Amino acid sequence: MSLMQKLERIQKKKTNLRDRLGAKLPICILVDTSSSMNAHDNITRLNEGLGIYRQQLLDDPKTCDHIEIAIVEFGNGDTRLAVDFADLREQHFPVFYADGITPLCEAIEKGIEALDEQLSIYSSEGIICHPPHMIIMTDGDPTLSDRVDEEGYGIPLQNTDQEFLDTFKKFNRFKEDKGLVSITISIGDNIENSFFLEQFASSPENVLKMADKENIVEFFKLLSRSTSVLTRGVPNPGNKLDLVSDDSKGVVSPWNQIRRS
Repeated sequence: MSLMQKLERIQKKKTNLRDRLGAKLPICILVDTSSSMNAHDNITRLNEGLGIYRQQLLDDPKTCDHIEIAIVEFGNGDTRLAVDFADLREQHFPVFYADGITPLCEAIEKGIEALDEQLSIYSSEGIICHPPHMIIMTDGDPTLSDRVDEEGYGIPLQNTDQEFLDTFKKFNRFKEDKGLVSITISIGDNIENSFFLEQFASSPENVLKMADKENIVEFFKLLSRSTSVLTRGVPNPGNKLDLVSDDSKGVVSPWNQIRRS
């Protein structure tokens, strides 16, 4: 994208915001679209869940005026901003397909970039907002973003890799500077070590596990309810989605409780 195209896109965002008054809640959802998401038809459930999430928010006009959603996909041969922040009524959620590796660090950096730009726009337009949120959903261990092995499989990310160290530094800086609330969610039982989930969550209680694959759809219903509740509050630095407290069906469980059981 050229500088001119970027400036035009930002100006369009500013114009769009002037038609929707009130505080905003920016949420960037990072979705794993690596090949492992084909298992148990998880990718289909992810698409269904995202569609339900959008529709339930659209059915609530008050929430619709205050919510801002972006989606980053990582896998399927690329890491890209699949949905940029805009008026939800004008957004289109694409159908995601699963293939390839799990470049988590690359996705986190792209999510930070999208949130940071949106916060800058709010600031320039005098718009107050709730703390920015990042929701990271994955069903497997992360891989290096730029390399595969001789057979074309992803190379597991290590905590000593420069890619992780660089992304972790950017993540922490953004969390401290902008009050990021980050929630990491593992889908299924393929992730045995929650290390990377813990590093990229803003607090220990935000590391969650979804054991039942069918809960993907239920999770987005839960997210819709929690989103609606938060948008009705007065913005302050302590505001955050409280998925565990809002969860009446046992859709997600905190990793720290699982370890103790």
